[in-house]
Amino acid sequence: MPITFDKSYFLRLFLTLTWTNFKMRYYGSILGYVWSLLKPLAMFGVLYAVFTVVMKQNAPHYKLFLLLGIIIWDFFVQGTNAGMNGFIGNYQMIRKIYLPRIVLVMAAVSGAFVGFFFNLIVFLIFAFLDGVDWSLQMLWFIPLVIALYLLVTGIGLILSIVVVKVRDTLSLWEVVTQLGFWFTPVMYPMSNVPEKYRFFEFLNPMSGILEYSRHVLIGLGGMTMMGYCYVLGVSLLVFVLGIAVFKWKEAEMVEDL
Repeated sequence: MPITFDKSYFLRLFLTLTWTNFKMRYYGSILGYVWSLLKPLAMFGVLYAVFTVVMKQNAPHYKLFLLLGIIIWDFFVQGTNAGMNGFIGNYQMIRKIYLPRIVLVMAAVSGAFVGFFFNLIVFLIFAFLDGVDWSLQMLWFIPLVIALYLLVTGIGLILSIVVVKVRDTLSLWEVVTQLGFWFTPVMYPMSNVPEKYRFFEFLNPMSGILEYSRHVLIGLGGMTMMGYCYVLGVSLLVFVLGIAVFKWKEAEMVEDL
């Protein structure tokens, strides 16, 4: 008879592992969480200097434009990497006790999401100091954050399966995310992409998440309801696909560890 877990047990385990993953990222560190903020801020400082001093970028609120893009992209990278390692990184636990293994991956992504949440608070402080107008339009950002979390979790679930079979996935995904940083509008608005390529750029849901987040929070860029629904729909689809594939290959993965 298969072992079943009630929802309350799953939720408690999920929350416990999420907080544990977040704390373990800075275990033994004097600065702790500050390190997760220093990395995107350091990248922001370098890119801001390049685009404003060298390339003479003087768009209004450009510093917020760039900072938000880096924070969102940093979570995408950190979250997918954490999810990819969520299974193989806990192989000893998997061998010793039986638990819903999918929670290991989801909690790994959620641990990175906690850091992302704190980074967003820092961004909002910068936005307040920069004189951004606050409005109800900003509430449109909440579904985008949910979509980002679902997208990252779905990709993390799929990668956690692939990496068990092909360990080179760890290095390959690093290359993919580095290339993605330049081909996704992290540093530049979608309006800078030639019209004939813009449709293909938007096929990447991260492009829409970045573009629409900036629009609703700082009033830069544009947003269409069709594109907004596309981003939400694709993110949900990737999440459901990730769960389905994980459940399909879960038993086989344990044998391959």
